[in-house]
Amino acid sequence: MPAFWLWAAQLVFMMVQPLVGWLFRVIGIGFVSYVGYNALLEVAMNYVTSKLSGSSLEIQQILGLAKIDIAINLYFAAVTTRLVLAGINKAQDRRRAQVWRKPGGTSIEA
Repeated sequence: MPAFWLWAAQLVFMMVQPLVGWLFRVIGIGFVSYVGYNALLEVAMNYVTSKLSGSSLEIQQILGLAKIDIAINLYFAAVTTRLVLAGINKAQDRRRAQVWRKPGGTSIEA
């Protein structure tokens, strides 16, 4: 009887392994990158915020008048936008068919 359970467990693992591989392909590396980038962005924002809040009240008031908090948010938004655009361009390059081939080899020379 224990051999049957061992066989059944092996059968289940053999069926689950392709399912997990398919699931990772469906979710994709982009999701993992997105979650990792959000975690990194949150840590960076918390670091900058803690450094700004650790200064004296007068300096905080001057930075508030200069709208430094808005500038920091704009900076992080620009970095995020740059990464998103780079990812979109990379995804488009994978799907784009190559039109031009260098002369020689399989191309037809005029």
